[in-house]
Amino acid sequence: MFDSRVSELVEKFHRGELSRRSFVKRAVAAGVTATAAASLISGTAMAAPGSTGKPGRIRAQDDPTTLVVLDAIQNNSWLYLDPAVIYEINPTAAFNLIYECLYHLPDGTKLTDFQPLLADGMPTVSEDGLTVTVKIKQGVKFHNSGNVLTAADFVYSWERLAALNGNAAFIYTGNIAKTVATDDSTLTITMAAPNAALLAILSDGILAATDSQVLMQHGGAINNATPYTTDGPLDPVTSWFNEGNSAGTGPFRLTAWDITNEITLEAFPDYWGDKPALSRVIFRNVADTNTQIQLIQSGDADLAFALDPDAADRVKADPTMHIFEGASLAYEYLALQNDPTVGGALSNKSVRQAIAYAIDYDGIINGLLGGAAVRPATIVPLGLLGADEVEPLKYTTDLAKAQQLYDSAGLGDQEITLTWGSGGPTPAGLGRDTLAPKYQEDIQKINGLKVKLNPMDNAQRLADYRAGKLQMIMSDWSPDYPDVHTYADPFIVSGSTAAKRVHYVNDAATALVKAGIAEQDPEKRKQDYVDAQKAILDDAPFLVVFQPNYRNPGSIKVHGVQPHGLYIIQLRYVTKDA
Repeated sequence: MFDSRVSELVEKFHRGELSRRSFVKRAVAAGVTATAAASLISGTAMAAPGSTGKPGRIRAQDDPTTLVVLDAIQNNSWLYLDPAVIYEINPTAAFNLIYECLYHLPDGTKLTDFQPLLADGMPTVSEDGLTVTVKIKQGVKFHNSGNVLTAADFVYSWERLAALNGNAAFIYTGNIAKTVATDDSTLTITMAAPNAALLAILSDGILAATDSQVLMQHGGAINNATPYTTDGPLDPVTSWFNEGNSAGTGPFRLTAWDITNEITLEAFPDYWGDKPALSRVIFRNVADTNTQIQLIQSGDADLAFALDPDAADRVKADPTMHIFEGASLAYEYLALQNDPTVGGALSNKSVRQAIAYAIDYDGIINGLLGGAAVRPATIVPLGLLGADEVEPLKYTTDLAKAQQLYDSAGLGDQEITLTWGSGGPTPAGLGRDTLAPKYQEDIQKINGLKVKLNPMDNAQRLADYRAGKLQMIMSDWSPDYPDVHTYADPFIVSGSTAAKRVHYVNDAATALVKAGIAEQDPEKRKQDYVDAQKAILDDAPFLVVFQPNYRNPGSIKVHGVQPHGLYIIQLRYVTKDA
């Protein structure tokens, strides 16, 4: 007869808290044979040991109104669902269900098709591009309180964002000078400068509306004298959110926040728009991707955030599963230091170009990634303004040209150090510990050039990269909002976020990017970004190796899931078969 310890282990396995291997190991330690332990969790063995045979937990796929999504929601992946401080990637899938902006991008395949959400129509922009007027949709209610949305709620939400000064506050403070509620239904925005990316910026989640009356009741900050940051004490409202509360207008509201186990969203009965087909969405914490697949196969879950490339064929061969696949706006890149005191040989443009010609891009994409990626020419992902025009100019593998360029630098034998965050995955799910030796092998085909591998704790790697201390770095990038400028500005503009990390300076390219963001003519704007991309392509401070497709393994009972460049997974339109 099994004791209560084994029953608890079974329950933990079916909640996704234990992998199959961990379950068997712990069950054996509790006195169960390995064979018996395996049988307890095989197939449809859902009943807890010693029970009456009734399922210990209803299988997710037996409930057509509940969607169970698996992801690693602890440590550094999921920290907040507070619009003023959220800056992680995966939580945006849940955030998009809870909170709403003035505009959104419902279809991730149509990257310029922004639609009104809480706005009542498209914005009116003054001739000089500095004054923007937006009408607010009427009759929209906030979760839990029943308060009705007004323009003042947007003003409060954005002022709180600026006051907290978190990671993403620059999206507001760097673009908008002032916001005023002219009346309950009219928002007047004064831009810091003319901005052609206006709709994309207004679709960014951090500019979502929150219930100002409720947040003020819970001590929400609205002035710059309040020194709350994501690195210091939490704003009381952030703590309130982390207790399982939400103050949005979306089709779902947050009802449970247990970041070590699961996060629960319930359909909001007073939602102003089309009611969702689901009544509940649960995000469950399961770190191991193989365990995620097992839980979908057993019926305990419906969908997972990521797919290990090695498991793709196994999922495709399973008639009960499906892979939802779509283009991302993320990419994996190499950063090459331009400063001679740090970069050494890499400060020579010919050496950087030589490395660009030495990398086996096809081997990485078609081999290691199973073809589930594309490659843009520069730091602007395919699908955004100007990227398709420069794509034919991208570096391709050409070892003869790589050797010629390296020899022309006249540097003789050199060693460069490649640093990455050990144990971390790329946006495609491929581990960087696997990718690093591939880079080493490819680059060392250049006679005279050696690569030293330097795996590092990722937090330290990021700190050193931001400080400009590293020679060659593996890293990734994803968008703040879906527009070319959110890539061109940090990588091309001198002194900006990524450019300063490798001491990259190109005054002509910087001027082109600054002209592009102010240009209202779409064709002229495109040409500015095309010319800026040609400049950075030639300078080769950053080499984009692949832009992955997002791939989500899921049950064939689930429909309407769209991998999305901005929301990671668009879940607003999901349905399930009974």
